[in-house]
Order: sequence, then structure tokens, then C-alpha cells
Amino acid sequence: MSGPRFKRADILGAFAAGLIVVFFCLLLLWHDPLVFWNDDYELSILPVFTDVARSWSEGHLPLLSPYSWVCSNLAGEFQYGTFSVFVNAAVALIWKFPLTFPQQAAALSITHLFVLAVGAFLLARDRKFSIALSIFVALVASLNGWIICWGATDWFGALGAFAWLPWAWWAAQRALDPQRSRWRFLWPAPFVYLLVTGGFPYTVLMLALLIGWLVLRSLVETKNFMSILPMWFGVALGFGLSAPAWLAIFDYVSGSARELQPATAHWQWILPWRALPGFILPGWTVNWADFSTRLMPHTANELACGIVAPVALIAGFIWRRRLLVRQIKWELFFLLLVLLLAMLPSAGVFRWSFRWLPLCHLVLALCAAEALQMWPARAKFLGPVAAALTFVSLLATYFCIPPNCGVPKYHLAQDLRDPAPLDPHRLYLSLYPLAESTYRIEKTSGPIGQILRPGSTSMFAGLRFINGYSPILAAGVAREFKFAIHGEIEPYVGEYLLGYQAGADGDLARMGVDAIVVASEINAKPMPENEWQLAFSSAEGNVYHRLGPPLQRVRSLLSIVSRPNEQFTLAQISQVNDSRNRAAAYVDVPAGERPALLAFSRPYFSGYEARLGNRKLAVNSYRGLFPVVEVPAGMHDRLTLVYRPRWLVYGGGLSILCAAIFVLGALAAARSTTQ
Repeated sequence: MSGPRFKRADILGAFAAGLIVVFFCLLLLWHDPLVFWNDDYELSILPVFTDVARSWSEGHLPLLSPYSWVCSNLAGEFQYGTFSVFVNAAVALIWKFPLTFPQQAAALSITHLFVLAVGAFLLARDRKFSIALSIFVALVASLNGWIICWGATDWFGALGAFAWLPWAWWAAQRALDPQRSRWRFLWPAPFVYLLVTGGFPYTVLMLALLIGWLVLRSLVETKNFMSILPMWFGVALGFGLSAPAWLAIFDYVSGSARELQPATAHWQWILPWRALPGFILPGWTVNWADFSTRLMPHTANELACGIVAPVALIAGFIWRRRLLVRQIKWELFFLLLVLLLAMLPSAGVFRWSFRWLPLCHLVLALCAAEALQMWPARAKFLGPVAAALTFVSLLATYFCIPPNCGVPKYHLAQDLRDPAPLDPHRLYLSLYPLAESTYRIEKTSGPIGQILRPGSTSMFAGLRFINGYSPILAAGVAREFKFAIHGEIEPYVGEYLLGYQAGADGDLARMGVDAIVVASEINAKPMPENEWQLAFSSAEGNVYHRLGPPLQRVRSLLSIVSRPNEQFTLAQISQVNDSRNRAAAYVDVPAGERPALLAFSRPYFSGYEARLGNRKLAVNSYRGLFPVVEVPAGMHDRLTLVYRPRWLVYGGGLSILCAAIFVLGALAAARSTTQ
């Protein structure tokens, strides 16, 4: 991959750009220690990453979580970066330190903002910008309103993926450079892999648009189809490396609630054209369509980019329009295209079109840097001024306008790391009202969640809950029990479950639910009363335990509602070992005509395999809720249930193959360079 080598100034400049962004974030934390601690970060991101760190410490790949049924399939949820080496390494390292929840969130976001700034700097330097202008581009790309107000403080997956988009762009352009060696196709592969596994489908869509734009530009300028092949091969290699991630979400989304979302969702959070002055005046307020498709007054925080970028581009059009258009006509076309996409309704599973704005800010910064560079006599002065003004104006913006865009904040105390007063050996179902309207700090200022565990916060303490935060809602229990994204059950479903399915022969017992949490706002308790006891009560709600010891996680059923005409024999089960991605037990089925039916207290996903000794058994499910395995009469051996979906087997094989190609290519490139 020989070519122009990095200069020391480039390395120092990239590191300086990253450190400036870190310093900016530390100023934000000084102003508000909870700035990175909002909404999804509280109920979803940080609890899951706590469990990811726990999983690695136990020596397990964090494919599944035993602490939430709704959000059990971490790999399928995609946003947690299960297959990203960088995300997992960052989580494993950060969780080694005794940090509070807000500090962990800040450390994770700042790490990725540093990466984003360095990548944007290198992208700018590759376009022959000065170091000062390159730092200016890095500041706009990593500190713009959308990245700070949404990616870094709420939807971490968006930041985790977008942090690598400038790197992928930079690498793709190098792969298109004919002056580089024949090994230049290797450049895009690692960065495409990191972007795809970062955890945000919208960023993958941005990458696809970027690659299409680069292909079109190359074909028009070179009129040679062969010119794009190195980039195409490198991008394909990167997608091959990330195959388990995108194959997992393809499999997981099929038939999920996300796939069946209402058409109104495609009209939410569209950038209104009346908000465009917000690129210069972030306090500009017009009506936006929010999460409820209501037109509500909203300040244009997402458009904040430090004033300099849009003003410089407008000034360039006024004074040197022809020269500017001639130099950056392709970038201007790309900018207008991305801006238009942000203003149009979304399609399919891609909702909320304003998510295109991070790419819009990056392209805008590059165009503005080109405009500033048109005055070579003043370049040394304009670059530092542009970077300084961008830093100061963005800092003033976030100091004056709260950067959380009105999303809920919750007071989650550090005590959530302690399972008390709940029992880690029991499986809980929690009934609570809509969290974002009931428990946000404007409504409940004191600590919440110690017994309710809203969203996926049960993962903080390793408590087993049915509830969980999932935007995809693909688990069978999520569909069957009408769960909402934040882990709430529809009230009528909760009343039905407690009133008719909480007995010894009900669905909750079949699943292994032996504990119920009912919020104080809900007037209900599990029935029949003689099978439940009040274990704990507080102002937050009541905790009920099923009488007797906790239910076993592998049980033998005599009958099941989904097969009303069949009866099964009772098997003897011993030596149960129920871990994260597998369950095992010694099973002894009496001789006779009837088989045994074993139920596993874990959510069902397609991809489970069962073996009794060396004999393969079929794995079915009870109404998509939990796995069941039928064992023939007279059999006795160790039964293992392993989660090994086809997407993991084939995707893992493809990833290993692509990794081998990349390593061999890198070794060959290094050898050719030294000769």
C-alpha cells in the first residue's frame, strides 16, 4: 500500500484535532456532568454494555444476554456493536475503572469522538488542506449539533458507526488513486468493517451513498471502469469482514415489530426547510414532526456547525462563484443530495430522515474549507480563525441551549448495580407505566428503578427480567406480550397476564416467571393469591414471589397448550448448567411410549441446536416464547442446547476468509515495500 507517506506534521495534527475535541467535551462535562447521560444511554446503551463487559469477563461472546428476554439477542439488536473489535475493546477497558454511570457514558462517547475527529482531519489533509483548515473540518464533523445532541448523548450506535465514516471515505479515495500500488484495495476494508459493525444501519446507508458517489465521480472523470475496481474490492472485503453483523440484523428484523412499523413513522423527524437558517442560528425555532408525528416547536440544535462553515460557503458563492463551483461541483452535488434526503420522508425500516445530518455536516465542512482555501494569501490567517470561531461558537451554543433536545432524563442511582431487594435466582416480569412520561426527572426527581428496573436496567445488577429496551422488538415475547420499545407492557396485556396467566398452569409459569414487580401507579397483583406472596413493598411498587423456591431453568412438562392432544412423561433432570449462549442438563426419560418435553427458561430465537449425547434433536418453541425439546422415551444422557444460528456460522466463515485475504495482502504489500 505504498504511496505518499504520513508526515510527522500530519500525525501530530491528527492527534491535536482529537485532543481539542476531548478538551471541548471536558468543558461540556464541567458545565454539566450529566451531559452525556440521557434517555437511551440510561435505559439501553449503558446497561447492555455493562453486560457486555460482564460477558467478556466470563469468557463468553456477548451474543445473548440472560438478563432480558425482550433485549436478549444483543447481536441481532445491532446497535450494541457485538462484532466490532473497537467497541468491545473500549467497553472492556472503560469498565475496568471505578466510574459512575454518567462517567462511563462520557468516556465511551469521548473515545469515539476522538476517533471521528482524527478521521475527519486525515480526510481533509488528503485533500491538501492546511493543518488549521483540517482541524476546522474535524471540529465540524465531530462536534456538530446532530452528533453531540443525538449520537454522543443518546443514540450511541449512531456515533459508534459514524466515527469511522471519514476513515472509510479517506481509505476509499486512496483505493481510487492510481499512483498507489496494486495493494491499495486493502485500505477501505478495516474501516468499512468498523463502520458496519459500529451499530447503526443509517450509517451503512450513508456509506452506500458515498461509495455510489465516488464511483460515479471516478467513472465520469476517468472514463475507465477499471479505475473503481480496487475500491469496490476493498469495500466488498470490508463487508465480508463484518458479515456476522449485517447477516444477524437481516435475520433478526424479519417479522419484527420494526418491520411492521406504522407509515406515520416515516414522516417523523424530517428536516423542515424552514429550519435551514439553523445552520447559522442554532436557536432558530420552527415546527418539527416529533416522535408522535406532532408538529412541535423545536430549536435547530441538530444544525449547529459553528457558524463559520455555512457563512464561508455562502461568501464563496458571492465573491468567487464560478471558481468555487468549478473546484467543488461534485461535493456541492453530494451536499445537496444529502440535504434533500434529510428533508424527505424515510422508507422501509429507515425512519427519521434527519439522521442524514451528520454526513451533511461533514460534506459542508469540506466545501467550506475549499471556499476558505480560495484565498491563498490569507489562508494562514483564515484557517486558525475558522477553527477557533467554530470551537467557541459551538461551545457557546451547547452552554446556552441544552443539547439533549428534550429527550427524557432519568435519575438512575448507582444502587442499580446492587440486585437487592430483588433475587438474582428468579425471573421477573415488571409492570410499569410509560417510562418517558412517568419517570423522567421533571415528573420524578428522586432515584427510580431499584425494583422496577425499566428498560434494560436489570442488566446493571445481573437480574433476570422479561422486560428490556428494544427498538426492533423481534423476540417472540415482545410480540406476544405487546411490549413497547422502553420495556413497558400494554396495560390490558398486563391485567390479562396477572389475572389469567399467573397461576401454576399459566403461561408465566411455563416461561419460568416466578416473580412479579408492579409499579405503584398500577392497581394489580398476580392471581390466584394463594400462589403468590408479597416479598417487598416500597413507594416505587410491590414485589411478589411465587410460593416455594425459584423455578428451575430447565423443566419437564406433562402437557402444553399448543399441543392439546398430547401427553408427555416426566423426565428426571439434574446437573443443570444454564449459561449465556447455551444450556446443558443430564436428562433421564423413563421407558415407555411417551416422550418427555423439556422447556428452557430463556427467550426463543431461530438458531438453537439441541443434542442428547451425539444425537441431534429438533428444537421448537412454545408460541415463539421459549425453546422446547422433545426427548424420546427411554433415553438418558447429557442434553445440550446451543445458540448457533446459520448467520453466525456462514457469516463467521466469510469473515474469517476475508480476514485471511486481508492479512495475506497486507503481508505481501509490506514485503513489496521493503524490497
